Amino acid sequence: MICPNCGNNMSDKRKRCERCGTDLTLYKKILRTSNLYYNDGLAKAKVRDLSGAIKSLKSSLELNKTNTDARNLLGLIYFEMGETVAALSEWVISKHFKAVDNDADEYINKVQSNPTKLDSLNQAIKRYNNALTFSKQGSDDLAMIQLKKVTQLNPHFIRAYQLLALLYMKAGDNERAKKCLIKAGKIDVSNTTTLRYMRELEVAAAAQKDPDSNPEAEQSSSIASTIMPISSYKEDKPNIMAFVNLVIGVIIGVAVTAFLVIPSIKKDMTADQNSSYVDYNSGLAGQQDKDQKIKQLQQDNDGLNKKVDQLQTEIDNFQVPDDKTALYEPLFDVANQYNAEMAKPEKDRDFTAIADKLLAVDETKLESASAKTLYDNMKSAMYPIVTLIHYTNGHDKYSAGKYADAITELKKAIDFDPQNVDAIYFMARSYDRSGDVVNATTYYNQVINNFPNSKRVPDAKNFLNLLKK
Repeated sequence: MICPNCGNNMSDKRKRCERCGTDLTLYKKILRTSNLYYNDGLAKAKVRDLSGAIKSLKSSLELNKTNTDARNLLGLIYFEMGETVAALSEWVISKHFKAVDNDADEYINKVQSNPTKLDSLNQAIKRYNNALTFSKQGSDDLAMIQLKKVTQLNPHFIRAYQLLALLYMKAGDNERAKKCLIKAGKIDVSNTTTLRYMRELEVAAAAQKDPDSNPEAEQSSSIASTIMPISSYKEDKPNIMAFVNLVIGVIIGVAVTAFLVIPSIKKDMTADQNSSYVDYNSGLAGQQDKDQKIKQLQQDNDGLNKKVDQLQTEIDNFQVPDDKTALYEPLFDVANQYNAEMAKPEKDRDFTAIADKLLAVDETKLESASAKTLYDNMKSAMYPIVTLIHYTNGHDKYSAGKYADAITELKKAIDFDPQNVDAIYFMARSYDRSGDVVNATTYYNQVINNFPNSKRVPDAKNFLNLLKK
């Protein structure tokens, strides 16, 4: 398990982080609840309750956004429902949280490795958008044509089946509407939209079968039964109006094509070029975060450069008395090395060497005020960084069971920061683990007596009592 506060990798049985002392009880409860929601979503997905599974998986991700298993399963469900873009979005986010050994890589590769299939999915999305536009404009026939093609390109596109069924219901073709809803129901058995449309069809069918519920239908049926058809024969005569109507129909068809269909197609082509169905918000957000980090690093670099210039100015303006030159040579060596290291890239800077030399400088022998200021500035800049470096190295050695190396690193951390209670605590733990009871007791007492408000005190007391026993 990873500590949410400091990122330390630790055992799942721990109730408190050894490194930062954070209480993990609530955090572990949240993770367990997230896993319960994931298991519930998995169980629902196995019986094709996809809508219920989506609800459970979203609840799981609200509690733990790094639950890659839940996010991958959510992407699979979206893909099964024909929501290709939503599925790819979930898998890309999953890769962001877990870049190595992630099933999302396999899912994305399967989609992208088949360009023909991917193009079919894209065409299905575009045609569905066109059908939605046609239906809003009242062109139901054109919308149906587009939706039929969509269901051929992507047989799992639930929203296409639902819209096609709705158009059939509007046209009075309830049988075809029912077939579309049955296909959608096979994909997702608990989709509320599908169930609502199916309920409307059942109500309409019941109204047709029950005479009491539809008296108008009964009346029209009885009237039709009493009227007997009369068979008659008339010789067909040439009818010029049929030809005229045919010509008029052709002209109207050409006009409709020219004024309605062609502009609509051009509009759709323009829309396809200007926008895409893919959601790029996550990519833009990631780019903004990178830009923000770059800007912050530039600001930090500018601040360091100003500090270097300030120290260099102090060094240039510092005048050493003629008879005291030997006393200030160590300080000059440290200052020159400090400037040399700050001129290097950040990853190549050796702060520990500067701090070791600075620790060797005898502050009491610095009589000049400017020399003391220079010393204090370098000390305040270097000691916190070097303390953290030695403490981190010491804790890593302790975790690896290398207690002698841990003691060496932690001693250096305490030399640069005597108030580092974490370093003192793990110094005691290292002596304790290596069998040195005397030194372990000494450092446990330092934690208890010098830092009574620290989170380390309860653990230090417990281990000290074990040593006494």
